[in-house]
Amino acid sequence: MATLRVALLGGSDALRSAKRVVLESVGKCQIVFDSDGHGLLPQDFLEVNYDVAIIEQRLGSQSAFDYIRALHALAVVKQETIGRILVGSQFDETQLRVLAIEAGAVDCVFVSDGVESLLNKVLACKDVNADFAIRELLPQLGELTISQEGFQNASVALDTLDPKEAKVVRSFCQLKDIAEIATDSGLSKVKVNATLLKVQRLLVLQTRSQLLLRMYRLGALAL
Repeated sequence: MATLRVALLGGSDALRSAKRVVLESVGKCQIVFDSDGHGLLPQDFLEVNYDVAIIEQRLGSQSAFDYIRALHALAVVKQETIGRILVGSQFDETQLRVLAIEAGAVDCVFVSDGVESLLNKVLACKDVNADFAIRELLPQLGELTISQEGFQNASVALDTLDPKEAKVVRSFCQLKDIAEIATDSGLSKVKVNATLLKVQRLLVLQTRSQLLLRMYRLGALAL
């Protein structure tokens, strides 16, 4: 496995130092950026070359979620690709994980979950196509709603898909993995991932976690 470049943003010096020790101890991660985040604008952080960023929920006077949204918006404008983002916090909370995914992160890491959970979630970011936390969270979410306008906009976008692409989306909503989706649709794994990326972009979403959450809100998981 290639070494993952990790950026640490926000939180106390002691917290970031502890994360650095844990992540660098396994020999699979290299800390390429370490800052408390005070005064660091999203456009400045966009210049950091990382695979995974852990951004603390308490990011000085800023909202980590707004900061992440701004990062993604800037990346779109500048046509740049950014790494995966994890939101750091103290205690495991389902709603916080949902908020992180909605903002464009792929999951949260919690101090209360311990070292092994931190390592597992960071190393999972090696897979740029993973949908991370959302599959685990779905059973806990209950009914989520989306506005009528949001539903109509999504429907218009999804109506542009051809039959095989629609089948990919249907299998994805049934929580099948990429190999199973490829078998169902008769497409290669590369084409399956390309199709899901196409749908993600049609719905103006930044991550596959967001895509699965949006499909859940649309009721598409009942397909």
